[in-house]
Amino acid sequence: MGYSSPAPLGTQFTTNTSSVFIPEIWMKDLIRHRDISLVLKDAVSPVNFSGGKGDTIYIPYVSNLGVNNKAQGAPVTYQAFTENRWTMTVNRYKEVSFAIDKFLEVFADRDLRAIYTERAGYALARDIEFAILAERATINGYNSGSQVVSNSSSGLTYADILAAMEIMDKDNVPREGRRLIIDPSQHYSLLAQDEFISADYNTGNAVSTGEVGRICGVPVKMTTSLSINSTTGYTNGEGASGQPTPGMSNSPYYPTQSPVLRSGASVTASALTANYHTAMLVHPDWCKLAMKKMPSVDADWSVDYQEWHVVQTQIYDVEVYRPEACVLINTDEDALV
Repeated sequence: MGYSSPAPLGTQFTTNTSSVFIPEIWMKDLIRHRDISLVLKDAVSPVNFSGGKGDTIYIPYVSNLGVNNKAQGAPVTYQAFTENRWTMTVNRYKEVSFAIDKFLEVFADRDLRAIYTERAGYALARDIEFAILAERATINGYNSGSQVVSNSSSGLTYADILAAMEIMDKDNVPREGRRLIIDPSQHYSLLAQDEFISADYNTGNAVSTGEVGRICGVPVKMTTSLSINSTTGYTNGEGASGQPTPGMSNSPYYPTQSPVLRSGASVTASALTANYHTAMLVHPDWCKLAMKKMPSVDADWSVDYQEWHVVQTQIYDVEVYRPEACVLINTDEDALV
């Protein structure tokens, strides 16, 4: 029979008993969510104003004049019209706020106020991006859906883009300034299109402008803020529950105003359809963004709580201005429709 040594008595030094001897190493890097690419702000017309929440912006329509025959010895025919006007009330007031305790600020090895102030600014920029995307529902409801190209049998194709361009051409929308805004799935569908990959593909501007190529002379911009229309695809900050994406029913981003057309009629928004990927062929005149040039940042030291309070706010609004200057392209990238 073999010999077995007795079990050792007493205790031993472990990572639990000697944790004071193990230094904590905090790397300088930060782990955070990847930012979405923000390109929509450059696809609308800006309206800079110095007012505040509740101000209304008015832009009058100007009617076209007709040509009349002039008979000798007879007076000319004067023309007059009762003009309508486009209005937008600037009523979105948004804030992002945080507080940092002095004790944490003393022991942290980085400038937490700077880090989270930058994060707050990004959150406000993202808010505007989604507010603009929500206006797709206004285009969807315009003129019985005449500004919509739908393809429920495949991903984005060259034929879909040509159909959208034809709609714009018939409405006399200027070609200069147009751009096609797509999501990542639609981008990869385009990579299978010879008309896209064979001309001006490698522009070198993807990082700075979101441009990933051109098709028929139109810049193509890809943004990750565009995604499949979903009832749970949007989250408002870390750990938030999923909500409908911009332009979907019950989304926190849905048109808040109904633009008045030249005829005096108003446009009623119609929600986007789930499981489609809804791209946009736009001219900047399609929508107006009214806001002050920069969001405001206020910081305050609280003596009672011994902490910094930082608040960023912005006042703005968006509204469709010329609905004929936007065509939606619905595609089924995932075979879900």
